[in-house]
Amino acid sequence: MVMNHRILFSGILLAALVGAGWSVAQERLSFQQGSRVTVEGTSTVHDWSCTTTSITGTLDAADGFTGLSALTLSIPVNSLDCGNGTMNGKLREALGTSPIRFVLADARVGSPNGGVFGVEANGQLTIKGAARAQRVSAQGRDLGNGRYRFTGSVPLTMSQFGVTPPTAMLGTLRTGDRVTVRFDVTVGS
Repeated sequence: MVMNHRILFSGILLAALVGAGWSVAQERLSFQQGSRVTVEGTSTVHDWSCTTTSITGTLDAADGFTGLSALTLSIPVNSLDCGNGTMNGKLREALGTSPIRFVLADARVGSPNGGVFGVEANGQLTIKGAARAQRVSAQGRDLGNGRYRFTGSVPLTMSQFGVTPPTAMLGTLRTGDRVTVRFDVTVGS
């Protein structure tokens, strides 16, 4: 029995592509206007928060957001606004000039229920040039028309990234080492 080599080669190539995940269409999505990240903390005087809407980056998701294969996010430190010039300066001085970055290593996307799904992402978070492994949990919502909204929060300790918590008034005002990063971001094509 003679086998057609072209058919055999085509079958092997198709099987390899399907096995490698090439059968699922990928979408490149970017952060949309209205996305925001807020850093919340405490001090010896009062709680504080600083917010930014300057979020850039992209993510690659399987069609219908059934999977997440790549994500990069960047926030310029000087875009964080605490609503107080002194606090802005102290926080920016503590965080340095390098952007805050998150790069995905791997992720698991839960099955959608009524357009809502969970995402567990592991990646590398870089603050002030120090990179650490970070797990991020988010709730995703399909907004339609290729747009998705993600919300969640991540507790962090500034000193783990080499950041000395800001102080003011000759050290009488000290911020706490622990902060919470809250995000409410929308991505789309």
